[in-house]
Amino acid sequence: MGQKIITLLTSATATNSAPSGSSAGVSTNGLKTGGNIPDTCSVFVKSTAGSGTMTVTIKLFGYVLDAPISGSWFVLGTGAVATRGILNEGAAIDEVVPNGLRHVEPLSYCGTFDRLYAEITAIGGSATAVSVFVVAEDIID
Repeated sequence: MGQKIITLLTSATATNSAPSGSSAGVSTNGLKTGGNIPDTCSVFVKSTAGSGTMTVTIKLFGYVLDAPISGSWFVLGTGAVATRGILNEGAAIDEVVPNGLRHVEPLSYCGTFDRLYAEITAIGGSATAVSVFVVAEDIID
């Protein structure tokens, strides 16, 4: 069994805005295994640099190209408007090892979306840099 991985953020050090336009984010084609994208993938957050008390808050979005719902980014997840789509059940991801952010959680409906986007809504610590990956396990047709 192998993995397919796409990178949503690479060593990001600052907040970014919500996605705009159909070319924002990353294509989900890189997640295809056995010709399809699994319904459930995993999203990983890992710090690549930093010190102090590092934290990051990340919101995920998905984009659909097919009509009649095409042309819009959708916040992924449920909950109150203020926390909808934010990983870690709406809370900041904090250090689990000294100077290290490590977080993984399931991401449902991966195969529904043509593009995915990660927005950093808050980041703390000294020179904190984070990467975000989406991983799909090989599936059998």
